[in-house]
Amino acid sequence: MKKQESLTRHIIRGIISDLDGVAYRGDTAIPSSVRAFRVWHEQGVPYAFVTNNSTKSAAQFAAKLTSIGIPAEPRQVFNTISAAMALLARRWPQGTPVFAIGEQPLLAAIEAAGYDLTSADPEVVVLGFDSTLDYAKLRTAIRAALAGAVIIATNPDVLTPVHDGYDPCVGVLTAAVVAAVPSVTPVVVGKPHPFLIERALEYLGTAKHETIMIGDQVATDIAAGNAAGLRSILLASDVPFNAATSIVPDRIVSSLLDLLDATSERAGSLS
Repeated sequence: MKKQESLTRHIIRGIISDLDGVAYRGDTAIPSSVRAFRVWHEQGVPYAFVTNNSTKSAAQFAAKLTSIGIPAEPRQVFNTISAAMALLARRWPQGTPVFAIGEQPLLAAIEAAGYDLTSADPEVVVLGFDSTLDYAKLRTAIRAALAGAVIIATNPDVLTPVHDGYDPCVGVLTAAVVAAVPSVTPVVVGKPHPFLIERALEYLGTAKHETIMIGDQVATDIAAGNAAGLRSILLASDVPFNAATSIVPDRIVSSLLDLLDATSERAGSLS
């Protein structure tokens, strides 16, 4: 209770937010969220975005946000492509053979970082979202895992929000590889690991107790915010299994507009 009380005492001076399911669903903007971010932009409240989505570069995400009315620059977006590249750079030298399942931005980033993108005897397999996933790619990943390759997953999400519901995500692909090779323990670089949150917080330059993490998925967004020591805000949604978890957000809101008072100098608390 003391922790909860301390977390609700401070004005919000920095905002870190998920993208899919918070700013938009698929290609459709969430109007109330657009309005909230525009107000924060006008107020000068700094914000950044963290996403487990590896299908776009930071520049592409920023362009998408701008197109729906949320002012954003690439430096404000932290995604799992950069997180995966950071892990590769820390553990493997350039030239290491890497097999990747994912969209072009992820593949291009791996090659640009100096790795040998190949399906022949890879030492590392990177699993990302791939709308053209097929049996041949899955077979290559599983055979590499059987041969001892390290498996890196961009994120653990099993579902990703789209305009008309939910689509299977990277967690489903990762589960398939683990089902075939139970001895494999994938390294997950996205949320709920706090790495992306910590990078975004460093960019904002705000104190943890005055910064919030907003998300629509408890097991990833809220868990990552809690792990990073931030106040976590759950945007209520129809995400399946959100209630079936022991992870608890500091507040649940039906709209980001509910948070505007807490970013005003007149605000006394988040509650």
